[in-house]
Amino acid sequence: RLEVCQKSLHEYLDIKKKIFPRFYFLSAVALRDMLANGTNPPKIMPYLGDCYDALANLRFVRLEDGEMSDKIVDTMVAKDGEEVALHENFSLEGEVEAYLNRLTESMRKSLKIILSDAVEKAVNWEIDTPRHEWLFNYPAQLCLTGAQIFWTDETQMALEEYEGGQEDAVKRYLQLCNNRLSSLIQLVLGELSA
Repeated sequence: RLEVCQKSLHEYLDIKKKIFPRFYFLSAVALRDMLANGTNPPKIMPYLGDCYDALANLRFVRLEDGEMSDKIVDTMVAKDGEEVALHENFSLEGEVEAYLNRLTESMRKSLKIILSDAVEKAVNWEIDTPRHEWLFNYPAQLCLTGAQIFWTDETQMALEEYEGGQEDAVKRYLQLCNNRLSSLIQLVLGELSA
């Protein structure tokens, strides 16, 4: 009789894992706890880091009456404390595996919007906001990704200019990269309180 119950429980957990594959990263005990407390989102927060690599928590919004919501979140909090706002408030309602799938999509959309803005603003590194200041406006991983995207575009432009007859195009771009790197070095050697 116990074996039948355990088999049924195992099959039930497998169904939930197929709906939300990140459940595979959880122990059976943690998964059961998440499923049992799925209607009480604050109780599942300790397990988010097992489902999402760098995510430690979600910040719940304060309602108009001054109370903290236990269902609506507006910010992702990384394990290192970095906070990234979701593009819109997100409701943790319904079955836990369903709202975690929706949360994953909301997180992706939010990061995509921020990355798009970061790359768009990177165009103005030499005019408006230098890169060593620009990076304070975005999450760390998106700064790295945005900088690499823009570096690729700039490198391609320098190579195209070289092919077009500007023999010093790559050397000029190298100097620009060295100048940017020097600014970052000065930043790191200074006081990093932010």
